[in-house]
Amino acid sequence: MRQKQLEYLYQQRFNAFERIRKKQLWQILCQEYLQRFVKKTDTVVDLGAGSCEFINSIRCRKKIAIDANPDLLQHAKKEVVGIKGRVSQIKRLVGKTKVDVVFASNVLEHLNSKEEVFELILDIFQILSPGGRLLLLQPDILLIGAMYWDFFDHKVPLTTRSIVEVLEAAGFKITYLHSPFLPYTTKTKYLPMYPWVLKLYLRLKLLHRIFGRQFFVCAQK
Repeated sequence: MRQKQLEYLYQQRFNAFERIRKKQLWQILCQEYLQRFVKKTDTVVDLGAGSCEFINSIRCRKKIAIDANPDLLQHAKKEVVGIKGRVSQIKRLVGKTKVDVVFASNVLEHLNSKEEVFELILDIFQILSPGGRLLLLQPDILLIGAMYWDFFDHKVPLTTRSIVEVLEAAGFKITYLHSPFLPYTTKTKYLPMYPWVLKLYLRLKLLHRIFGRQFFVCAQK
């Protein structure tokens, strides 16, 4: 898909109100859940940063956002180093920068093949410092079913087990796995995701089993 058409697809996916709400939700998700996996002294790369909701909200020493989105720098806060480029180019884009954490949310399913997924994970392993962490938030096709393909740019079917397998094959050690975790999308009619709902959801594990369609994994080098 050509870049201009892809950008239009993303712009149409969420309206202005939904984008504001997404920003609020990411602030809560970072504060209430993800921050425990990130130290304040870390250098963090947000891979496939999109509108920079994660990297703008997480607390760390150095922030890097990578995305092909030409509007990347407009979304990034002043302390974020924005790098425009494809996620598959992560090794070249970060260069010799010491990286402690790579975070990727809903990225791997957009690659062209499982081979590309494996290559990207191998590259991430190489750029991480010893003890560095890869944090993945990812939809599981087994939990979602046919709705996995409702987003036109989803190309690679992935499950929790398949991602764990490829992470371990690349040399990572799984230190934390939460599956099922979040709903598939914030646009679900069954559980509308407002800030107060997300706070409650994160605390009630029973809701994860009922509505969770994504998983979260922390893998250490």
